Amino acid sequence: MRIFLPILCLPIFLYAYTLDELIELSQKNRVVESAAHIVSAKEKAYESTKSSYLPTLELGATYQNVYEETVALAENSVKIQASLKYTLYDGGKKGTLYNQLKSDIESSKESVEAIKNSISLDVSRLYFEFMALNADKQATEQEIEQLKAEFRRLELFYESGSVTKDELDKIDATLKNALVSLYEIDLEREKILHALEYYTTQKVDTLQSGAKISLIDESSFSIRADIKSLEFDAEALLYEAKGRKSENMPKVYFDNTLSYSDYYFDNKPATNFLVDKQNIAMLYASWNIFDFGSTTKSYESKYEEYLSKKATIEHEKLKADVDYRLAKKSLEIAKLKIGATKAALDAAASAYELIKFKYQNGTIDNVAYLLALSQKYDAARDHERALYDLEIKKAELIYYSAKDIKEFL
Repeated sequence: MRIFLPILCLPIFLYAYTLDELIELSQKNRVVESAAHIVSAKEKAYESTKSSYLPTLELGATYQNVYEETVALAENSVKIQASLKYTLYDGGKKGTLYNQLKSDIESSKESVEAIKNSISLDVSRLYFEFMALNADKQATEQEIEQLKAEFRRLELFYESGSVTKDELDKIDATLKNALVSLYEIDLEREKILHALEYYTTQKVDTLQSGAKISLIDESSFSIRADIKSLEFDAEALLYEAKGRKSENMPKVYFDNTLSYSDYYFDNKPATNFLVDKQNIAMLYASWNIFDFGSTTKSYESKYEEYLSKKATIEHEKLKADVDYRLAKKSLEIAKLKIGATKAALDAAASAYELIKFKYQNGTIDNVAYLLALSQKYDAARDHERALYDLEIKKAELIYYSAKDIKEFL
């Protein structure tokens, strides 16, 4: 037992994920996997459609038995045939269908990239929010330790009658509020870890600090993947509309059938006019001359869908441009906020030291002291949060610039 006791006393080391690892894992989750399967399905549909336009060869065999034999019908007969079929011209529908399916594939690929980029932004926000909460927790713990020390100090004065019960209660109430705040911070941290577990499909116990995002070259703005996906969707709708319009064009089909037959007569006729071997080649053409405008209306319906999608794309492009400009502005404000919060922190720290000195010398009451203490740690939290908010604003600018956040870690 003495051998295993030290092992049981060893601390449990938890693996801390980096931001890069979190993004890498999240981009392989079930949502991305599902979108990738859609791409694969559309690629297979495209290959299937291409194959359907190639010549087809059909083999068939027939056995026939008749109740009343005639000179044209043997009691038993066997027929084997092979048919070669090919669409020579389908009014141009094949080309538009190929283009439609290609656009569908490209749309799905861009959709996968859009999902990955959106996940990267979400994970980055969660990571830096967790780091900000860690800073909040550290500041709150320091505040609690200071309040506890002050409470112990006042207890001694209270026992000697130097301070009133009211003064001691104020410190105690502030301490209890700080402890509640600490529990709330821990709860928010747990929520973020659970959210990251959802994204990564891995158990996330803690995160490694220190991740930084590089500033982006703002001149390299491009179209986001989600908007590119919409553009390919619109392109696919246009090709589908053209495909429906091709129904009014002539179509030409080729069919060649080679057959071999064996006839087994019970009473074989004197003259056999039945052919054992036969080859029939047929060229078939059709043209939809009049259908009460059905094909035209079908084309117009799909073309209206295309116009609707184009309008949506223009709206999304305008919105993306606004989002990009707002992201740039937010980044500039976040930079300024760091300087402002640092100045506020320095001022609050200086004011606290002065008020603390006066309080301990009895020249001011503990109300002013507690206010100064609160302002000091609030300023510390605000400054740390401003630092992490800057990283979030960088991530947002990268996202709205249609770039991959991983490249800037």
